[in-house]
Amino acid sequence: MSAYDSVLAVAKTYMGPAAESFLSRQCQVGLKTEAANLTKAQFKDLAAWVEVSACRFIDRPKAEEMSKRIAAL
Repeated sequence: MSAYDSVLAVAKTYMGPAAESFLSRQCQVGLKTEAANLTKAQFKDLAAWVEVSACRFIDRPKAEEMSKRIAAL
């Protein structure tokens, strides 16, 4: 399983099918990389972006929980 697939599995739990496009956008805008090139070393930075951005789509507690799970991968 790639680094991206690990993150995607977590995100799908919270965002369903929208997770893929959401993560792709967070990687491009926040990390300046393509989702397919995501590395474990970037998980904490991605988690910070996810926590802020996901609040627009899901409840804040769920966004924070998802962010923590991504950072812990």
